[in-house]
Amino acid sequence: MKIGANYHTHTTFCDGSNTAEEVVQEAIQKGFTHLGFSGHMDPGVSMDYQAYIEEIKRLQKEYAGQIDIFRGAELDNVYAPEAVSDAEYYIGSTHFIPIPGSEIWFHTVRYGTHLEKEAESGIIGVDADPKILHDACLKYYDGDFYKMSERYYAFEAQVYDRLEPAFIGHFDLITRFNDLSKEDGGHFLDETDDRYLIPAKKALEKLVLYGVPFEINCGAINRGRKAQPYPRFELLRYLRELGGEILISSDAHQKELLDGGFDDAVFMTKEAGFDHINILVRKGVNDITFSTKNHFVTEGANTFIHNTNISSGTELNPAKNTSDSINGGTLYWKHLSIK
Repeated sequence: MKIGANYHTHTTFCDGSNTAEEVVQEAIQKGFTHLGFSGHMDPGVSMDYQAYIEEIKRLQKEYAGQIDIFRGAELDNVYAPEAVSDAEYYIGSTHFIPIPGSEIWFHTVRYGTHLEKEAESGIIGVDADPKILHDACLKYYDGDFYKMSERYYAFEAQVYDRLEPAFIGHFDLITRFNDLSKEDGGHFLDETDDRYLIPAKKALEKLVLYGVPFEINCGAINRGRKAQPYPRFELLRYLRELGGEILISSDAHQKELLDGGFDDAVFMTKEAGFDHINILVRKGVNDITFSTKNHFVTEGANTFIHNTNISSGTELNPAKNTSDSINGGTLYWKHLSIK
Protein backbone atom coordinates (compact mmCIF):
# COMPACT_ATOMS: atom_id res chain seq x y z
CA MET A 1 0.00 0.00 0.00
CA LYS A 2 1.25 3.45 -0.85
CA ILE A 3 0.08 6.72 0.70
CA GLY A 4 1.51 9.63 -1.24
CA ALA A 5 0.97 12.32 1.37
CA ASN A 6 2.51 13.40 4.67
CA TYR A 7 1.91 16.59 6.68
CA HIS A 8 4.18 16.06 9.70
CA THR A 9 7.70 16.58 8.36
CA HIS A 10 10.86 17.97 9.97
CA THR A 11 14.08 19.28 8.41
CA THR A 12 17.42 20.79 9.40
CA PHE A 13 15.52 23.99 10.22
CA CYS A 14 14.60 22.25 13.48
CA ASP A 15 15.63 18.71 14.52
CA GLY A 16 15.45 16.88 11.19
CA SER A 17 18.39 15.28 9.40
CA ASN A 18 17.80 16.62 5.87
CA THR A 19 17.27 19.96 4.20
CA ALA A 20 13.78 20.84 3.05
CA GLU A 21 14.79 20.49 -0.60
CA GLU A 22 16.28 17.05 0.01
CA VAL A 23 12.98 16.01 1.58
CA VAL A 24 11.02 17.33 -1.42
CA GLN A 25 13.23 15.39 -3.82
CA GLU A 26 12.82 12.22 -1.76
CA ALA A 27 9.04 12.69 -1.68
CA ILE A 28 8.93 13.02 -5.47
CA GLN A 29 11.08 9.90 -5.83
CA LYS A 30 8.65 8.03 -3.56
CA GLY A 31 5.72 9.13 -5.72
CA PHE A 32 4.20 11.55 -3.22
CA THR A 33 1.56 13.97 -4.47
CA HIS A 34 1.34 16.08 -1.29
CA LEU A 35 3.96 17.12 1.24
CA GLY A 36 3.43 19.32 4.27
CA PHE A 37 6.35 20.75 6.24
CA SER A 38 5.80 21.21 9.97
CA GLY A 39 8.86 22.70 11.64
CA HIS A 40 8.92 22.63 15.44
CA MET A 41 7.85 25.70 17.39
CA ASP A 42 8.16 24.60 21.00
CA PRO A 43 10.25 25.25 24.13
CA GLY A 44 12.56 22.32 23.39
CA VAL A 45 13.14 22.59 19.63
CA SER A 46 12.78 25.88 17.78
CA MET A 47 13.97 27.41 14.53
CA ASP A 48 14.40 30.59 12.49
CA TYR A 49 10.77 30.75 11.48
CA GLN A 50 11.07 33.46 8.84
CA ALA A 51 13.95 31.71 7.08
CA TYR A 52 11.97 28.47 7.20
CA ILE A 53 8.83 30.04 5.71
CA GLU A 54 10.79 31.72 2.93
CA GLU A 55 12.47 28.45 1.97
CA ILE A 56 9.17 26.55 1.86
CA LYS A 57 7.69 29.31 -0.33
CA ARG A 58 10.65 28.96 -2.66
CA LEU A 59 10.18 25.21 -2.87
CA GLN A 60 6.46 25.62 -3.55
CA LYS A 61 7.32 27.64 -6.65
CA GLU A 62 10.33 25.56 -7.68
CA TYR A 63 8.46 22.24 -7.62
CA ALA A 64 5.01 23.40 -8.68
CA GLY A 65 3.50 20.82 -11.01
CA GLN A 66 5.62 18.01 -9.55
CA ILE A 67 4.28 17.91 -6.00
CA ASP A 68 1.90 20.05 -3.96
CA ILE A 69 3.86 21.49 -1.03
CA PHE A 70 2.20 22.98 2.06
CA ARG A 71 3.67 25.48 4.54
CA GLY A 72 2.96 24.18 8.00
CA ALA A 73 4.33 24.23 11.52
CA GLU A 74 4.11 22.09 14.64
CA LEU A 75 3.10 24.45 17.42
CA ASP A 76 3.29 23.36 21.03
CA ASN A 77 0.47 23.82 23.53
CA VAL A 78 2.72 26.20 25.48
CA TYR A 79 2.99 28.93 22.82
CA ALA A 80 0.54 31.40 21.34
CA PRO A 81 -0.60 30.87 17.72
CA GLU A 82 0.83 34.23 16.65
CA ALA A 83 4.19 32.43 16.47
CA VAL A 84 3.16 30.69 13.23
CA SER A 85 1.84 33.50 11.07
CA ASP A 86 1.91 32.85 7.30
CA ALA A 87 1.55 29.09 7.76
CA GLU A 88 -1.12 27.37 5.69
CA TYR A 89 -1.81 24.97 8.54
CA TYR A 90 -0.34 24.01 11.87
CA ILE A 91 -0.39 20.98 14.13
CA GLY A 92 -1.42 21.32 17.76
CA SER A 93 0.93 19.18 19.85
CA THR A 94 1.62 18.70 23.55
CA HIS A 95 5.26 17.94 24.38
CA PHE A 96 5.18 19.37 27.92
CA ILE A 97 3.19 19.44 31.16
CA PRO A 98 3.19 22.73 33.07
CA ILE A 99 4.40 22.24 36.62
CA PRO A 100 1.80 22.80 39.36
CA GLY A 101 1.06 26.51 39.71
CA SER A 102 2.67 27.52 36.40
CA GLU A 103 1.01 30.36 34.52
CA ILE A 104 1.04 28.14 31.44
CA TRP A 105 -1.93 26.22 32.84
CA PHE A 106 -4.03 29.32 32.34
CA HIS A 107 -2.80 30.83 29.07
CA THR A 108 -0.30 30.44 26.27
CA VAL A 109 2.95 32.40 26.44
CA ARG A 110 5.07 34.25 23.91
CA TYR A 111 7.21 32.15 21.57
CA GLY A 112 10.83 31.87 22.74
CA THR A 113 10.06 32.08 26.45
CA HIS A 114 9.91 29.26 29.02
CA LEU A 115 12.61 27.26 27.24
CA GLU A 116 13.05 23.65 28.34
CA LYS A 117 16.76 24.16 29.06
CA GLU A 118 16.01 26.91 31.59
CA ALA A 119 15.97 25.75 35.22
CA GLU A 120 12.80 27.73 35.95
CA SER A 121 10.99 26.96 32.71
CA GLY A 122 7.81 25.92 34.49
CA ILE A 123 7.34 22.88 32.22
CA ILE A 124 8.09 19.16 32.17
CA GLY A 125 9.21 17.65 28.86
CA VAL A 126 7.60 14.25 28.25
CA ASP A 127 9.64 13.09 25.26
CA ALA A 128 13.19 14.39 25.74
CA ASP A 129 14.74 12.01 28.28
CA PRO A 130 13.33 9.30 30.59
CA LYS A 131 15.38 10.56 33.54
CA ILE A 132 13.84 14.04 33.20
CA LEU A 133 10.41 12.46 33.17
CA HIS A 134 11.07 10.26 36.22
CA ASP A 135 12.69 13.06 38.23
CA ALA A 136 9.78 15.39 37.51
CA CYS A 137 7.23 12.72 38.38
CA LEU A 138 8.92 12.14 41.73
CA LYS A 139 9.21 15.87 42.45
CA TYR A 140 5.71 16.98 41.46
CA TYR A 141 3.55 13.84 41.59
CA ASP A 142 5.14 11.75 44.35
CA GLY A 143 6.32 9.24 41.77
CA ASP A 144 2.77 8.45 40.65
CA PHE A 145 2.78 8.29 36.85
CA TYR A 146 -1.00 7.90 36.75
CA LYS A 147 -1.34 11.30 38.42
CA MET A 148 1.21 12.70 35.99
CA SER A 149 -0.56 11.28 32.95
CA GLU A 150 -3.87 12.62 34.23
CA ARG A 151 -2.34 16.11 34.30
CA TYR A 152 -0.90 15.57 30.83
CA TYR A 153 -4.35 14.79 29.45
CA ALA A 154 -5.89 17.70 31.34
CA PHE A 155 -3.44 19.92 29.46
CA GLU A 156 -3.86 18.04 26.18
CA ALA A 157 -7.62 18.57 26.44
CA GLN A 158 -6.99 22.31 26.13
CA VAL A 159 -4.95 22.14 22.92
CA TYR A 160 -7.79 23.22 20.63
CA ASP A 161 -9.00 26.04 22.88
CA ARG A 162 -5.45 27.37 23.18
CA LEU A 163 -4.17 26.89 19.62
CA GLU A 164 -7.06 26.19 17.20
CA PRO A 165 -4.88 23.88 15.05
CA ALA A 166 -5.74 22.18 11.77
CA PHE A 167 -5.20 18.79 13.40
CA ILE A 168 -4.04 17.30 16.68
CA GLY A 169 -0.59 15.72 16.90
CA HIS A 170 0.61 12.54 18.68
CA PHE A 171 -2.20 12.50 21.24
CA ASP A 172 -0.58 10.15 23.79
CA LEU A 173 3.04 11.31 23.66
CA ILE A 174 3.24 10.90 27.46
CA THR A 175 3.94 7.21 26.67
CA ARG A 176 7.02 8.00 24.57
CA PHE A 177 9.38 6.01 26.83
CA ASN A 178 6.90 3.45 28.16
CA ASP A 179 8.04 0.64 25.85
CA LEU A 180 11.58 0.77 27.21
CA SER A 181 12.67 -1.80 29.77
CA LYS A 182 12.22 -0.93 33.43
CA GLU A 183 16.00 -0.66 33.72
CA ASP A 184 16.00 2.01 31.01
CA GLY A 185 13.12 3.97 32.53
CA GLY A 186 10.16 2.35 30.79
CA HIS A 187 7.09 0.38 31.86
CA PHE A 188 5.97 3.15 34.19
CA LEU A 189 2.34 2.99 32.99
CA ASP A 190 -0.08 0.19 32.20
CA GLU A 191 -1.68 1.75 29.13
CA THR A 192 -4.70 -0.56 29.44
CA ASP A 193 -5.40 0.43 33.07
CA ASP A 194 -8.47 2.62 33.70
CA ARG A 195 -6.33 4.96 35.79
CA TYR A 196 -4.57 5.78 32.55
CA LEU A 197 -7.36 5.34 30.00
CA ILE A 198 -10.15 7.29 31.69
CA PRO A 199 -8.33 10.68 31.68
CA ALA A 200 -7.16 10.03 28.11
CA LYS A 201 -10.69 9.21 26.98
CA LYS A 202 -12.04 12.34 28.66
CA ALA A 203 -9.58 14.40 26.63
CA LEU A 204 -10.69 12.64 23.45
CA GLU A 205 -14.33 13.29 24.30
CA LYS A 206 -13.67 17.01 24.59
CA LEU A 207 -11.37 17.41 21.59
CA VAL A 208 -13.47 15.41 19.14
CA LEU A 209 -16.26 18.00 19.49
CA TYR A 210 -14.17 20.60 17.64
CA GLY A 211 -14.26 18.63 14.40
CA VAL A 212 -10.55 18.59 13.57
CA PRO A 213 -8.77 15.30 12.78
CA PHE A 214 -6.33 13.45 15.00
CA GLU A 215 -3.17 12.15 13.44
CA ILE A 216 -2.10 8.55 13.67
CA ASN A 217 1.54 9.38 14.27
CA CYS A 218 4.00 6.75 13.05
CA GLY A 219 7.15 8.49 14.30
CA ALA A 220 7.63 6.18 17.27
CA ILE A 221 7.23 2.96 15.30
CA ASN A 222 9.24 4.00 12.25
CA ARG A 223 12.18 4.88 14.52
CA GLY A 224 11.83 1.68 16.55
CA ARG A 225 10.75 3.44 19.72
CA LYS A 226 7.31 1.91 20.24
CA ALA A 227 5.29 -1.07 19.10
CA GLN A 228 2.19 1.00 18.28
CA PRO A 229 1.69 4.43 16.75
CA TYR A 230 0.09 7.31 18.63
CA PRO A 231 -2.67 6.98 19.67
CA ARG A 232 -2.51 3.33 20.76
CA PHE A 233 -5.22 0.94 19.61
CA GLU A 234 -7.62 1.27 22.58
CA LEU A 235 -7.70 5.05 22.21
CA LEU A 236 -7.96 4.90 18.43
CA ARG A 237 -10.92 2.54 18.69
CA TYR A 238 -12.59 4.87 21.20
CA LEU A 239 -11.98 7.81 18.88
CA ARG A 240 -13.83 5.87 16.18
CA GLU A 241 -16.73 5.26 18.57
CA LEU A 242 -16.87 9.01 19.18
CA GLY A 243 -17.04 9.70 15.44
CA GLY A 244 -13.59 11.28 15.21
CA GLU A 245 -11.63 11.87 12.01
CA ILE A 246 -8.04 10.82 11.37
CA LEU A 247 -5.07 11.26 9.08
CA ILE A 248 -1.81 9.31 8.96
CA SER A 249 1.52 11.05 9.56
CA SER A 250 5.06 9.72 9.60
CA ASP A 251 6.48 12.51 11.80
CA ALA A 252 9.52 12.16 9.56
CA HIS A 253 12.87 13.44 10.82
CA GLN A 254 14.74 11.60 8.07
CA LYS A 255 13.75 11.74 4.41
CA GLU A 256 13.82 7.95 4.14
CA LEU A 257 11.02 7.73 6.73
CA LEU A 258 8.51 9.94 4.91
CA ASP A 259 6.23 6.94 4.57
CA GLY A 260 7.63 4.96 7.50
CA GLY A 261 5.01 2.96 9.36
CA PHE A 262 2.14 3.76 6.99
CA ASP A 263 1.23 0.13 6.28
CA ASP A 264 0.98 -0.68 9.99
CA ALA A 265 -1.06 2.47 10.64
CA VAL A 266 -3.57 1.70 7.91
CA PHE A 267 -3.99 -1.84 9.15
CA MET A 268 -4.60 -0.63 12.72
CA THR A 269 -7.00 2.01 11.44
CA LYS A 270 -9.08 -0.62 9.70
CA GLU A 271 -9.00 -2.88 12.77
CA ALA A 272 -10.26 0.03 14.89
CA GLY A 273 -13.32 0.35 12.64
CA PHE A 274 -12.50 3.31 10.42
CA ASP A 275 -13.62 3.18 6.80
CA HIS A 276 -11.56 6.13 5.59
CA ILE A 277 -8.62 8.37 6.36
CA ASN A 278 -8.07 12.01 5.33
CA ILE A 279 -5.51 13.88 3.29
CA LEU A 280 -5.17 17.66 3.11
CA VAL A 281 -5.69 19.08 -0.39
CA ARG A 282 -6.20 22.33 -2.22
CA LYS A 283 -9.59 23.11 -3.73
CA GLY A 284 -10.44 21.00 -6.75
CA VAL A 285 -7.70 18.41 -6.36
CA ASN A 286 -9.25 15.04 -7.28
CA ASP A 287 -6.49 13.05 -8.98
CA ILE A 288 -4.87 11.15 -6.10
CA THR A 289 -4.47 7.40 -6.56
CA PHE A 290 -3.09 4.74 -4.28
CA SER A 291 -2.05 1.15 -4.84
CA THR A 292 -2.78 -2.20 -3.22
CA LYS A 293 -0.33 -4.30 -1.20
CA ASN A 294 -0.52 -7.44 0.92
CA HIS A 295 0.00 -6.87 4.64
CA PHE A 296 1.31 -9.90 6.53
CA VAL A 297 0.35 -10.37 10.18
CA THR A 298 1.66 -13.19 12.36
CA GLU A 299 -0.50 -14.51 15.19
CA GLY A 300 1.14 -17.39 17.04
CA ALA A 301 2.26 -20.00 14.55
CA ASN A 302 -0.02 -18.70 11.80
CA THR A 303 0.54 -15.95 9.25
CA PHE A 304 -2.45 -14.17 7.74
CA ILE A 305 -2.51 -12.05 4.61
CA HIS A 306 -4.55 -8.86 4.83
CA ASN A 307 -5.09 -7.18 1.47
CA THR A 308 -5.59 -3.46 2.06
CA ASN A 309 -6.45 -0.96 -0.64
CA ILE A 310 -6.67 2.79 -0.32
CA SER A 311 -8.33 4.43 -3.29
CA SER A 312 -9.10 8.04 -3.99
CA GLY A 313 -12.32 9.36 -2.51
CA THR A 314 -14.50 12.23 -3.65
CA GLU A 315 -15.66 13.93 -0.48
CA LEU A 316 -14.03 17.29 0.29
CA ASN A 317 -14.66 19.07 3.58
CA PRO A 318 -13.26 22.51 4.46
CA ALA A 319 -10.29 22.12 6.79
CA LYS A 320 -10.77 24.33 9.83
CA ASN A 321 -7.99 26.74 10.75
CA THR A 322 -6.17 26.50 7.42
CA SER A 323 -5.33 28.98 4.70
CA ASP A 324 -4.86 28.20 1.02
CA SER A 325 -2.43 30.94 0.10
CA ILE A 326 -2.31 29.80 -3.54
CA ASN A 327 -6.02 29.59 -4.35
CA GLY A 328 -7.46 31.63 -1.50
CA GLY A 329 -9.89 30.40 1.15
CA THR A 330 -9.16 27.27 3.13
CA LEU A 331 -7.64 23.90 2.44
CA TYR A 332 -9.82 20.79 2.34
CA TRP A 333 -9.88 17.36 3.93
CA LYS A 334 -10.37 14.63 1.34
CA HIS A 335 -11.70 11.24 2.41
CA LEU A 336 -9.85 8.18 1.16
CA SER A 337 -11.81 4.96 1.51
CA ILE A 338 -10.18 1.90 3.11
CA LYS A 339 -11.36 -1.34 1.51
